[in-house]
Amino acid sequence: MTPDEYWNRRLDLERRLHDGPALRIAALTLHLGLLAEKAPDLRPDIEDLQSQLHLVQRELRMIADRIYPPLLREQGLGAALRELAADLPMRVRVDAEGRFDATVEGIAYFTVREVLEFPAEATRTVDITVRRDDRGLVLDLADVDTGQVVAVRDRVRWLGGTVEIVGGAALPTIKVRIPCA
Repeated sequence: MTPDEYWNRRLDLERRLHDGPALRIAALTLHLGLLAEKAPDLRPDIEDLQSQLHLVQRELRMIADRIYPPLLREQGLGAALRELAADLPMRVRVDAEGRFDATVEGIAYFTVREVLEFPAEATRTVDITVRRDDRGLVLDLADVDTGQVVAVRDRVRWLGGTVEIVGGAALPTIKVRIPCA
């Protein structure tokens, strides 16, 4: 399977989760609300069912986000990385410009996600820079734990990219290059 086929399958699965079960759950929740109006004595039970459906819908969104975040598809790498950063225990600054194809954005996003999910000090600030040069995407993750480099290197190499650690041991930077048009 090529990288493009792999990421297209992930995109398709995310869309099917959103457009299928998630929309059906939303419709069921509304239908239950109408039933509560017709049967006021069942309102507490119906409200409990609605709460359970909301939880299932939230869980489906979390699963879909781990497959391919909708914001990544809709607004690009910068927006998706800022959303990811908002949920992390450390401060993260994101400077990202431009759009790339879905495969490149997917590889870059999940590379960052994997590196940042590695346990880190909450007092630290991580700087993420995404830019385009004459060969493609350049991603710098400054002041990160380099323990995940081996795991992300295989993902990036799949697209003919490179991963290297630059700088000193105290404030290392992971530099990722992914070729693209």
